This record gives sequence, C-alpha cells and structure tokens, in this order.
Amino acid sequence: MWKKLKAAPASSKANAYLLKGAAILVCTICLACAVLPACSPGGQITEESTPTDKFEQMDALVAKFMTEDSIPGVSVVVVKEDKTVYAKGYGITSIDDPKPVDENTLFVLASVSKSFTALGVLLLRDGGIIDIDKPVVYYVPDFLLSDTTASSKITIRHLLTHTSGIPGSLAEPQGYFDGPDAMAEMVSDLGGLSLNNPPGDTFEYSNLNYFLLGAVVEAATGQTFENYMEKAVFEPLGLNRTTLDPAQAEAWGRAYGHQPVFGQVVQRSMPVFRSALPAGWVMSNARDMGRWLSLFLNGGTLDGEQVVKSETIEEMLTPATYYRKDGRKVGYGMGWLVDTGSNGIKRIWHGGDTPSFLADMMLLPDYSTGITVILNSQTSTRGHLLAPGLANLFLDIEMDQLSSPWWAHWKTIDSFSFGLFSICFILLAGLAIFIWRLVCKIRCRQYTFFKPHIPATRLPKKLMVLYNIPLAAYCLLIAVGYVVFKLVYGYNIFKVIGDTLLVAPPSIWAAGISVLGMIALWSLTLSTVTIIVRRNH
Repeated sequence: MWKKLKAAPASSKANAYLLKGAAILVCTICLACAVLPACSPGGQITEESTPTDKFEQMDALVAKFMTEDSIPGVSVVVVKEDKTVYAKGYGITSIDDPKPVDENTLFVLASVSKSFTALGVLLLRDGGIIDIDKPVVYYVPDFLLSDTTASSKITIRHLLTHTSGIPGSLAEPQGYFDGPDAMAEMVSDLGGLSLNNPPGDTFEYSNLNYFLLGAVVEAATGQTFENYMEKAVFEPLGLNRTTLDPAQAEAWGRAYGHQPVFGQVVQRSMPVFRSALPAGWVMSNARDMGRWLSLFLNGGTLDGEQVVKSETIEEMLTPATYYRKDGRKVGYGMGWLVDTGSNGIKRIWHGGDTPSFLADMMLLPDYSTGITVILNSQTSTRGHLLAPGLANLFLDIEMDQLSSPWWAHWKTIDSFSFGLFSICFILLAGLAIFIWRLVCKIRCRQYTFFKPHIPATRLPKKLMVLYNIPLAAYCLLIAVGYVVFKLVYGYNIFKVIGDTLLVAPPSIWAAGISVLGMIALWSLTLSTVTIIVRRNH
C-alpha cells in the first residue's frame, strides 16, 4: 500500500522519485523479457503401432498429424516408376466452408512452383527463342540494379540457379506488384537494389530471381506469364487441373489457406501478386502432381511418349551450384534441390512455404519413387516431416527431415504473440504506476506544471538526459534503419515491413505494433515530463 505522500524538500525526495521512475521502466522491460522463453512449442512426429498394410499406415500417419497439429486439409500423391500408386485427399478445403478434399482438389504449391517456371524457361531455350547464358538485360532492357555494371552480367542461368547475387527474404516484398503491368513495375522498382554477391559467385536463394524469370518470359514471348505456362507447359503435359489463375482454381475446386491466430486456426490466404506467380503460385492437385513427378522420374517421358528432352530434365536435376545446410552439402539445379541424407539415400526435392500453405515434392531415384505432400495451412511447426515420414512407410527406409526456411514456422511465431502482448501489458502497467506517482507528487506540491509566474526549477540535468534517451534512441533507430537499408541494400525497409504485414498472421502484427506503440508511449511520456514538470522551491 502506498503511504500518503507529504511535501518535502525537492533536493532529496524529488531525485529519489525520479530515479524510481527510471527503475520502473527498467524493471518492466526485464520482467517482460522473461515471458518469451515459455512461448516456443516443439515436437516431432512419432509413429505408434499401425496397421500392416503400408497404405493404411500412411493414412494413419496423415490422420495423426492432422489431429495433433490442427491441419484442415492434406493432399498426397506417390508415384512408382511411371505409375501413380497412391493419390488421396484428406480433411476439408476450408474451415469456413468445409468441403471434402480429394485427389482433384487444387492446392497452392508455394515454391514447388519454381520447377514449373524453370521448365517453362528451358522450353523457350530448347525452342531457340532465348539463350539462358545471355544477360537478363538483353531481353528486359529496363533491368538495372544499383550497380549497373554488375547487374548487366546477370544471366538467365544465374536466375534459374539462384546465383545472381540478388538478396533473399527481406528484399522479396520489394517485388510485390499486381495488375497487367506487374512484371514491368517489379523490374522498375528493383532499380535501387544492391547485390549481396557478384553474379555467378555464390548460391543465395531468392524469390526475386524467379519473379524476374516471369518478366523474361513475358518479354521473350509477348504473352502474359500465365498464358505462356498454360499453353507451353500445363496443356502439353496433360496437367488438366493445374493453373496460375485463382478464378479458374475456384471453378475447379480449390483448398483455402489457413493460419494460426492466437492459437486458433483461421482461414486466411495472402494476396496473390502477379509478379510473384513464377516463384510460388502454381496451383495443382494430387493427380496432376503425379504426372509431374513421373515426368522427372522417367527422363521427360509421359504415357510412353518423349514430351520433354531427356537432356533438359537431366539439366534441371543436376546441381549447378552447392551450399552447406546443417553440415551437409546441398546442390541446386534448376527448380530442384539435390542432397544425400545421413543414411546415404539420394533425394531430389523442393519444399515450399507461403504464410498459409506448405508443400514438399521429392524424387528418390534409387527407388524410382516420387512423393508430393501439400497442406492448406501453416498451423504446424513440423509440416516438412510428413513427406519423408510417408516415404519411410512406403519404402521401409529411414529418411532425414527436409529443411525449411526460418520464417516458415508461423505457429511458433504466433505463439510469441502471447509473450508480446504480455510485454505490452507489463509496459502499460508500469506506465500507469509511473504516471500515478507523478500525479501524487504534483498533488503534494513537490512538483508543478511549468508556468512562467510560478517559481520552480528544472529537473536535474542527469535525469533530463536519462528521460530523453529512450525517445532519442527510438527516433535514431528508425532513421538509421531507413538510411542503412536504403543505401546499403537498396530497398525501403518500411515498405518491406508493410508488405510483410499483409501476409503475416494478424496476431503477429497486432502484438508487434502494440509493443512498439507502448515503447513509443513510454518514450514520449518521459520526454514530456522533462518539458512540462518542474520542482517546487
């Protein structure tokens, strides 16, 4: 219980009060930080006793996974040699308008789409329309980055193999554009972007590489990227329910994305940007993905006919560059990753994550087997375990987990929203206590609001400096952040943040904005105190 405050000489009690105020802020921050460690979930798939039939075992594993991780819908296909031996849908298309998922239900393939784009580009090469070793600027004259000399050396091959030097995750939203001129607007907006590495020097995965491949396709063919892919890839390969058109997917029957929001599963899909279609927005189903896997398992042959040159398929599946992941050497071809697991099994694969879909596509050439798994949610922290888990059951092998990007674990990130709101509440409580004590001091006439006709002295200089540090640091961080990202990396960090908020679960940005708002309010309050509050003589 606070004791009733009595008027006292300002020289001692006032300073003590102000130091207590600073202590309150420090304590609230320290207490808030202690909340976060308890908010990170974990776990892995474990297989209990299951039926003897392998397909029943696979059904049981999918059902167990969906139940434990609140996955609304899953699509699975398994190909052996040139035959689809298992194609099935599980669960529902949407929690808002539930319809059963089957083998014909379309899902967003996320970055698995890159293999489609890569094949589309190589078919242009095979047809003599483009040369993938020519600079991008040869086909797209407006493609000029901050270093015009370096950017003029970026070839189409560099884009296909992620060796262009173009930066990855944080720069991606810089390329989000929609509408008929999306590709041209995207190319123009990248004008200030800085390269992270010289072209051809180092592997760095970047969706912007495949955004730009879409611009190359449009420039070389005079068609929209969507129309070209439809006529050159989807139709000739018999992918009758594969599209880049959301309206067409709706008509055929599609699954909708889901996200975790404060621990609850909600239907929410990110906006579709035309410029991003080549990197992650092909939509397909289990049946068509069975044909896609068979195409690559069988050297470009489908239904006994050579539909794509075997050399083209081999080129896509052969590493053009290497990098290290979790201590293991991983190769990247064109739209496909290649590695060997700890058990010595070679796998050719690609994963995909959007904020509301997850996909894995995998070829096991030693077993003449291919598997694709797609989830219509990001409500699991272990989604990339399902494809190797199913492969283990089908082939009776032991396979490692497929890797996933750091930002893909939306469930884990969502769980931090509780901690962030706890921080916000603690900061608010601390601020309320600070203001209440200040009001008590003013009522006891130890302090007064600044008025010219009332004799009073300013707060001690040390405390004035201390109280203005948070606001100065806050403003400096914003200014420096903008300048550094603009000058060093060539993009507007606030545009990136804004575009990212469009796709992140609402719980994340609501919690983040609340905390930043409370820190700003604390900073403004402390600075305001130094301006309007005086010590009575």
